[in-house]
Amino acid sequence: MVRCTIRVIGDGTPYHFGEFLPFANRVGKLGPNVKKEGTMNLTRRNFLEGSALAGITAAVGLAGCSSGSQKEAPGEKQAESSPSTHNPVKTEDFDIVVVGSGTAGTCAALRASEKGASVLCLEKNSGLMGTSAFAEGFAGVNSKFQADQGIQIDPVSVISDTMNYHHCACLAPVVREMVFNSGETMNWFEENGVTFAAVAALGNSYPTWHLPADEKGMATHVSTVLGILQPAAEAMGVEFRTEEPMTGLVVENGTVKGVYAQGKEGEIQINAKAVILATGGWANNPEMFEKLTAKSYDSVRVWGLEGRDGDGINFAVNEAGAATHHPEAVMWHTGALDGTDAFSDIPNFTLLMQPTLHVNENAQRYFNEAFTSDFTCCGNALSSQGSNYVIIDDAYIDHIETVGPWMPMPNLGAFAGQPFECRDGIESAKGLVKANTIEELAEKLGLDKEALAKTVDNYNKYCENGVDEEYGKSADMLLPVSKAPFYGGKVTPTLFTTVGGLKVNSQMQVVNEAGEAIGGLYAAGGDANGMYGANYDVDVMSGGQQGWCATSGRLAAEHAVETFK
Repeated sequence: MVRCTIRVIGDGTPYHFGEFLPFANRVGKLGPNVKKEGTMNLTRRNFLEGSALAGITAAVGLAGCSSGSQKEAPGEKQAESSPSTHNPVKTEDFDIVVVGSGTAGTCAALRASEKGASVLCLEKNSGLMGTSAFAEGFAGVNSKFQADQGIQIDPVSVISDTMNYHHCACLAPVVREMVFNSGETMNWFEENGVTFAAVAALGNSYPTWHLPADEKGMATHVSTVLGILQPAAEAMGVEFRTEEPMTGLVVENGTVKGVYAQGKEGEIQINAKAVILATGGWANNPEMFEKLTAKSYDSVRVWGLEGRDGDGINFAVNEAGAATHHPEAVMWHTGALDGTDAFSDIPNFTLLMQPTLHVNENAQRYFNEAFTSDFTCCGNALSSQGSNYVIIDDAYIDHIETVGPWMPMPNLGAFAGQPFECRDGIESAKGLVKANTIEELAEKLGLDKEALAKTVDNYNKYCENGVDEEYGKSADMLLPVSKAPFYGGKVTPTLFTTVGGLKVNSQMQVVNEAGEAIGGLYAAGGDANGMYGANYDVDVMSGGQQGWCATSGRLAAEHAVETFK
């Protein structure tokens, strides 16, 4: 195990993320390709072969995001002009139109304005920031902040590990652009007034996770960053409009020339030299979810705000002939205990983000629970079962309160290997049942009593012997379930967002099925893909999706302004 000490911005006191313990018999990526002053190099961990979502060839555009949306599959139609259904009541002109005000949209809008463009940012919801507001940090490679901590990462190794994780299903030029520019994005944040509390690793990833700081220097949410960048953008002339959804693209001779949007007085045609789509993907679109993942939308819970309906992706596919890249890819998480409201609720953090005993509807274990450190592996495991249950005993609660969790959640004040008070939060959880015996617990959960007793008995033997004979969970994570009272609860698979979307090149231009850039059309964040294959790779770069949102938004704006100014 490795202790990672990181200073806090502000008073300079040490900021401990505690013991980064190896998951699944692996060591985190603070190894020969990561240099940290005063810290011994570690052996790199062996790559975890995570199960992948099967490739889906179903049409993205089948799930309508507005009455004006067409119903074709990707590539079926290369639009030469916009459909004639639009009847705008007025026309406006901007250099750049950004659609969406989360991290990707905000970064695109601010950077385009810095480069001298007139910018309009449209938001369909009543408030700005979107689901990005709830995120915790950004991936960056070799930022100035990392250098201040004595951390230097080999970017080529990050690229290689990313390609390996995705079995080369991601697009190498896009990955390279992200990795080599992500550190500069973090520097750009600091130039605009953002401060960081720490940089850290989550699970087995490289130490890329830049955690923004609040006014006291403690880790906070991405909303703090957007609360700095959006006023900065407005001060430079960016116009943000809420409750003004995009209703289509203005397409002339195969080139995107602007967007249609629904204003308070009717539909508006907004002409632009470039459009940057950053609408956040399709996590709230049940039809798209079921067609692309072949899973029931009712079988999962989606964290975050409403409004991620696939607007940007659908309009680009159906009206501009855009191609998609692994549109089925989602960002799984570690599940939700029944009765909880947020992924950061104490029961979800202490029970489901940690390597606790999980069983299915047959009261049998079904994976190495250490893989909760890799959201994709955990999500795939959970979603492959009919039902899921978590089982702990009273000693487990004592362990978290005296020794600490394996996985951190900085915004809860929870750090790996440091005591964390959780008993009240666990015992008051609505979705947990409590029993004096395993058989009684099984009965309350609706599980077979003999089957659960056998599973727990076998598991306790593995704990006693220090060897998981079923799935190979490392000995330091094998805590017996033997001290009454016992607790159990039903777990539903969860996802944060979607990461599959429009196929982009290394300049964040949306391309058609022939791989040709569509003039005037860019995508960033959850609307764009090229960074991933069929899965999200938190096991390589912590904060990867928010880092992708920020960097892809910044790069899209830079290329758009340079090309069309």
